[in-house]
Amino acid sequence: MRFLHTSDWHLGISFMGRSAMEDQRYFIDQILEIIKEKKVDAVLLAGDVFDRSMANGDIVLFYDEIMTKMVVENNIPVLSIAGNHDSAERLSQCHELLRKAGLYVTGSLKKDFTVVEYGDVDVYLLPWFSTDKVKAVFPDRAEEVTSVEEGFKVVLSEIKKTFKDGKKHFLVSHAYITGADTSTSDRTAEIGTAMAVNKGIFEGFDYVALGHIHKAQTIQENIRYCGTPMPYSFGKEEKQEKGVIIIDTDDMSKEFVPLKLL
Repeated sequence: MRFLHTSDWHLGISFMGRSAMEDQRYFIDQILEIIKEKKVDAVLLAGDVFDRSMANGDIVLFYDEIMTKMVVENNIPVLSIAGNHDSAERLSQCHELLRKAGLYVTGSLKKDFTVVEYGDVDVYLLPWFSTDKVKAVFPDRAEEVTSVEEGFKVVLSEIKKTFKDGKKHFLVSHAYITGADTSTSDRTAEIGTAMAVNKGIFEGFDYVALGHIHKAQTIQENIRYCGTPMPYSFGKEEKQEKGVIIIDTDDMSKEFVPLKLL
């Protein structure tokens, strides 16, 4: 089975004073071609689908067009989470109905984790969350949640309790890993390290598909950022190669597939 890992589309962003929709449509068309060429079975979309929580009507229609092409016309399931830029409630509206079509969206942290099964692979969808949210969802462990990293430890330990023998375990998450190389457009991460978490907390997962940081990079072999599909700032990003990652679950190989810029 082949998964395509993408994130941080930031649909609706205005870049250098103009709309980036034409550029975004260009990279979406390329992703659709890659899906066909690489015989992708499902897409992992690791958050920040929208640039703002209150996306305007044109951007919502654009998103609807993209998902219709992927899920309905091409019959490719999309497994998506909310990032810190997304509105968890708006993104996950009608989620039970959408699941039947092949669009799996998890907007906010819940005690009953969203896990999608594909053969011998279980994919866990873990959206962006706050420490207060972890305390509310797991009140019996609230005292342990003294930081974002401790919150992650609580959540991931609960997820690992549900692991099944003989399965590969994938995680789609939106997080800032300590030491990750940031760009100017990584506004939250550039401000400080209070939201950073250590890569060691993801031990036990066969692949961690991360969103949030805009440069494609390997934290370790099984923990990766795919980065944004196009540059959203100057200073570093104009020199970065943008693309998506293809993961083949048969041999656990990973291939970075570049995207051209308009």
